[in-house]
Amino acid sequence: MPVFPKAGVRDLAALPLLLGALLLSPLARAERFTLATEGVAAYYAVTLDADVYAHSARPGLADLRVRNGAGELLPYALDLPPEPTAEVRTLSDVPWFALPALAQRQAAPMGVVIGTDGALRAASPQPAAASAAAWLLDLSKLREDAAAVVIGLPDGEYQGAVDVASSDDLQHWQAVGSAQLLRVSRGGSVLSQDRVALGRLRARYLRLQWQGVPPAPARVQVETVAAGTPPPLALQWREDIAATQAQAGGDYVFDTGGRFPAERVRIHLPQSNTVVRATLWSRADPESAWRMVSSGQFYRLAGAGGAEQESAPLAIGRNADRLWRLSVDARAGGIGSGMPVLALGWRPAVVTFVARGAAPFSLAVGEPAAQPREPGPVARAELLAGPAPVIAKARIAGMNASPRSAAAPADAQRNRRLVLWGALLLAVGVLGAMAWRLLRTLGEPAAPPPERDPPAS
Repeated sequence: MPVFPKAGVRDLAALPLLLGALLLSPLARAERFTLATEGVAAYYAVTLDADVYAHSARPGLADLRVRNGAGELLPYALDLPPEPTAEVRTLSDVPWFALPALAQRQAAPMGVVIGTDGALRAASPQPAAASAAAWLLDLSKLREDAAAVVIGLPDGEYQGAVDVASSDDLQHWQAVGSAQLLRVSRGGSVLSQDRVALGRLRARYLRLQWQGVPPAPARVQVETVAAGTPPPLALQWREDIAATQAQAGGDYVFDTGGRFPAERVRIHLPQSNTVVRATLWSRADPESAWRMVSSGQFYRLAGAGGAEQESAPLAIGRNADRLWRLSVDARAGGIGSGMPVLALGWRPAVVTFVARGAAPFSLAVGEPAAQPREPGPVARAELLAGPAPVIAKARIAGMNASPRSAAAPADAQRNRRLVLWGALLLAVGVLGAMAWRLLRTLGEPAAPPPERDPPAS
């Protein structure tokens, strides 16, 4: 029985693996960003934008490089925003007054007077809270920044909207913002949104102008934050990330298109008047296991005047995973038809680099792994030298078109054809070698049987 050559069989068996690797593995492709600098300095600092994160291929921006005009690699420091810290917040009861209807149209509200200590006092009987279209809150005794107004909504159901303005003299008012409030019961549980966010505000008085009938609150409180607590940097939002896949059991998968260091997650449900419980998961890539990020109640409810009320963003620490999954508890009816939409709130890193060599300087991501002697990120303390190093600002002026970007589809198609033809020729060659070895084995004359010694007499 003929024996096939082992090498040929092994090569043929490895052919599909080689072909798959060539066809499916993406080519490493760097994207370069031109940096515009301000003034002349030894160092420049640039805040990264969303395009950098979208084109980075490795966790933690490990593929980031900085170059000068001659193409030389420059050392740099990568400074991430500080981790969000839990602020110490305190709830304090504050005096409040229901304003008469006529007082809403006057610069100084009627029915209250300002005492010598700045506190408000009622000068006439107040109307019922439900009949007043505006409330006046006295914050003059607070010594810390106001972060929110918390209204104790009464039992039962309520939906309403309110506009907030601030003042220090009851004469001049500045708009602060608006909010939707609600309290509804669904499936034996109560869904309540009783908080009006203010950011970080220092003011003596607040005016709450109600759109429609105000609630009859059990109490009104103001949430304060210690004055020494530094305010967090403003978040940037990666919006409109639609679910790319719906799986059985109420699972929805999202691809954010980059490794954004998310700190907040917002879920927009496809249909109004939807309340669900869901769990949020994430992972870095398709090969990694899902890990739970958070769980909670998500809602989207119709409000007065066509306005809608939606669940607040989830605080998740910091998470740079690219893939996300929303697992909806289908026992409450799911989310209906349509796909949910995800948004990520994130803060960018800052790159500080040495301005060695001539401009223009550039930043690139998506490059192959660095060689051992290539300059890469270093600690900021190691990068900065001298008693008072001057650090000027730089900004990303735009992304340079990759030399292969215009011809990428045609090049990819041509490369695939070449790989297929090469694989076909390789297969034919392997089969030919196997056939030649087989024919040579069959054509060789059979070896004569060994001679036997005559039996001993």
